[in-house]
Amino acid sequence: MKNLSFTQEFFLCALKPQGSTTLTHSTESSTCLLAGGLLELLMDGYISIDNKKVFVNKELSSDKMYLAPIYELIKKNKPMKIETIAEKFAFDFKRPDELFQSVGCSIVEDGHVAEESNQGLFKNKVRFLPNESEVTKVVEKLRAEFLEEGNVSDEVIVLSALLNKSGLIKKYFSKYEIQKLNDRLKEINQSEAGVLIKKMVDYIDTWIVILSTSGGGVS
Repeated sequence: MKNLSFTQEFFLCALKPQGSTTLTHSTESSTCLLAGGLLELLMDGYISIDNKKVFVNKELSSDKMYLAPIYELIKKNKPMKIETIAEKFAFDFKRPDELFQSVGCSIVEDGHVAEESNQGLFKNKVRFLPNESEVTKVVEKLRAEFLEEGNVSDEVIVLSALLNKSGLIKKYFSKYEIQKLNDRLKEINQSEAGVLIKKMVDYIDTWIVILSTSGGGVS
């Protein structure tokens, strides 16, 4: 299996064991998926932020097409305030679903998730079921880096911050482990990407408010 990006790993961990057709039932999870995608585009140099405005730097590569719903939105509206991205996601219910479906489809082929047609009210939506053994691998990777001595990669810091901010961390770690994880998250300030990561984590709080007040967390 190919290695997943932190956005894909967050998606995998955010799915319900019985499968999910959306993450918009949770404002925090939906917002953190958007934040993960933006951070990935930033860290890989596809976009940049200057004076709180987002700019496109280069064309999206084929292996990052699952981020196209975010990338194309920015490309069509550049330069774009970072708060405006969240607002556009909040007031257009199709965009969060497009991102959800795009990321989900990107990890089907390698068996990280299985997909099935939804037989419920929304029959046009695909349900993604997590491969629990792959979820365990992600969790154990986090546990190994955060709870043991040694360096913590920027990618793992981002994933942990997203899981923490979304509240999903409680699904996988004990209170003691979460405290140790939070202590290690302070290393954000010591990493080269730390300033960027910290800013993006701070933005999540603002986005959650935007999505909540718009009704974007209800599905």
